[in-house]
Amino acid sequence: MKKRLFFALNATDPLETTFLPAFKKLKINADQRDVTVKWVPLDNFHATITFIGPMEEELIPGLTAALETVCKNFAPFDLKIEDMGAFSNEHDARVIWLGVQNKKYLGQFKNALEQELADKSLLPQPEQRDYKPHITIGRLRNPKSVKDMISPFKRKSFGKIHVSEIVLYESELQGVFTVYKPVARCALTGVVQEEIAEPEPGLIA
Repeated sequence: MKKRLFFALNATDPLETTFLPAFKKLKINADQRDVTVKWVPLDNFHATITFIGPMEEELIPGLTAALETVCKNFAPFDLKIEDMGAFSNEHDARVIWLGVQNKKYLGQFKNALEQELADKSLLPQPEQRDYKPHITIGRLRNPKSVKDMISPFKRKSFGKIHVSEIVLYESELQGVFTVYKPVARCALTGVVQEEIAEPEPGLIA
């Protein structure tokens, strides 16, 4: 049996505290503007690193082993959560997102993981688009402008998340709701290295 799988970092803690007031105001804004949004529960907040897609269940141990190999070489790190936007854009939105810092270290982890997966023939369709880390917080059934709705939260900071583990998730449709179930977790156990000062990386635009 196939499962729809992806690697991601969990973003519930501390956003369940730092983002909750803004989340409530955002929902009120949507109701006032008669914008129908299917909101993602806070405990489902995550930032996808690598999407695998439908894969036979018996291949999951190989995915887990690849993740464990890479996690041994990377130490825990922090990512800023800042800004709010929409895909495809604010005037024709289907997805509302929070921006995740596109840190160089995160990109290095993603590249190492995908190389390990490719070496083991476990990456069916490598992503061709530029990687823009984000947290999906809501989905619209019909595209609509959300510019005014999200404008109070543009360029606003929602703190940081501490990334100490990477999770292999299964995406499962239960009725009309999508549920994300952890299949495997792997701690980042690499040695912390002194970071060299670098220009502040840009966030998702």
